[in-house]
Amino acid sequence: MFGICVESYNRKTHNRRPGRTFRAQALKGGIARGTFVAIALCMASPVPAWSQSAEELEKQYSRENMQQALQTREHYDLYGIHFDSDQSALQPAAGPLLDDIATALKNFPDWGLRIVGHTDATGDPAANEALSVERANAIKAALVERGVPADKLQAAGLGERRPVASNTTPEGRVLNRRVELVRFTDSPEAKKMLKAMSDYLAGQMAISFGYDATLQVVTNSDQKIGLASSGTVSLSRPDKVRTTRSGGFVDVETVFDGKTLTILGKNANKYTQVEIPGTVDHLVDELKDKYGLPLPAADLLMTNAYDELMQGVYDSKDLGSGVINGAECDSLAFRKDDVDFQIWVAQGEQAYPCRLVITSTQVGGGPEYSVEVRDWKTGDAVAVDDFGFKQPAEAAKIDVKDLQGKFGDLPENFVVGDAK
Repeated sequence: MFGICVESYNRKTHNRRPGRTFRAQALKGGIARGTFVAIALCMASPVPAWSQSAEELEKQYSRENMQQALQTREHYDLYGIHFDSDQSALQPAAGPLLDDIATALKNFPDWGLRIVGHTDATGDPAANEALSVERANAIKAALVERGVPADKLQAAGLGERRPVASNTTPEGRVLNRRVELVRFTDSPEAKKMLKAMSDYLAGQMAISFGYDATLQVVTNSDQKIGLASSGTVSLSRPDKVRTTRSGGFVDVETVFDGKTLTILGKNANKYTQVEIPGTVDHLVDELKDKYGLPLPAADLLMTNAYDELMQGVYDSKDLGSGVINGAECDSLAFRKDDVDFQIWVAQGEQAYPCRLVITSTQVGGGPEYSVEVRDWKTGDAVAVDDFGFKQPAEAAKIDVKDLQGKFGDLPENFVVGDAK
């Protein structure tokens, strides 16, 4: 899963000039495992203020408005489908609304519809999420009974995780109990091209490339600021990898020799080592599950890259071709609940990733992380590397638990303040 967050930072005095205080929204750069960037995170998201009550929105409903919203914005929050408390059985009064949804889908047979259930924050969060899934599935089943093909429908539930109003008032809780309709595209061709890229990457025993990345943050005045970095990746399957990443506030090298992972902060002259014997796939899993640390291009380095990238994807599009660094590429776009990602895949026998852009859809300002690949090499063209760690003079060894925040893209003089 992609990770996103809203953070507040207080910028202390920088050694180049006096600092100032600002609040930033940041996107954790990565797919499934925090793929590309380490950044301090919190799980917070702004709750919009709704000027109308759920009752007013229900009265204003019309099939034409719903259909137009799905046609133009691909999204519609539906009020009027009610359930008994803690139950997933549809009330009889929902029939006309379900008829309208089925009619809209018959009018536009190329549409796919994702039904997302939402609850308020009363009760246990896990139970609320399970209930929201059950309610979405009940709606899906009712639409299938009305002649909508099952393969045109998806059911999902987010429980209380996506409020549109405050849960501290009865009016807000009613607004949060809603059914979200999302029109989606399911492109077999986009999935096929992404799978071809994954298979190509998995079949390469030696890979090296350089990359240029930008992490975008959004200040409290809605100014978008990009933090740029560059680096290299060298991989020897099944169990060796070396990566570098350098930017204005970071200069990091990571080396894995099949047994020991070493992370060196060149600018801090500090390093840490962890024993993680096994393959690169195992390394990525351990870093994510046990240590919460990223590895540059982690998902793309794994032998099952397609499965990792497609986790949670409900929308896929083939956008045609583009040109990245002189290479003609297929442009593919995918959506998940919290993020969108777009990837450009080189055409021809070497179906490597040319560019990747990850955009938050649930944080104001749409912060994003982008990485562009250059100097792609495979096989004998890859420079020989023994993947050994060469300790710099006077470099201090630190415990891995002390690594958090030491080697991130943001400088250490950014300290966490109040969440937005």
